[in-house]
Amino acid sequence: MVGLIIRDRDTGVTKVDMTMFISQTVGSIDTNGQNGAIQIPAPPVGRTSFFTVSPLVDLQVEKGKRPGVILNGTSLSWAYSYNTAGWGFFSANCRIYYGYY
Repeated sequence: MVGLIIRDRDTGVTKVDMTMFISQTVGSIDTNGQNGAIQIPAPPVGRTSFFTVSPLVDLQVEKGKRPGVILNGTSLSWAYSYNTAGWGFFSANCRIYYGYY
């Protein structure tokens, strides 16, 4: 296996081992504050898909809400859900990054 390994000179303890699976971002999608879904590429054999959600607006503490995201095979879907009895809540525009590790 090719990679980088950094060990402590005195103890020989491995500090960094970049021969392990490192995450690879494949793409991203902006939610535009709306529910939605997309198809994403399947990860290479032996790898696992992942996603992460980053807000593109100020969430103003608890008022801006991120979507709930579900990754099922090659289907990535998201939906906003919050208590509408209150005031001031909004569906925050977010970017969902997806990839594999």
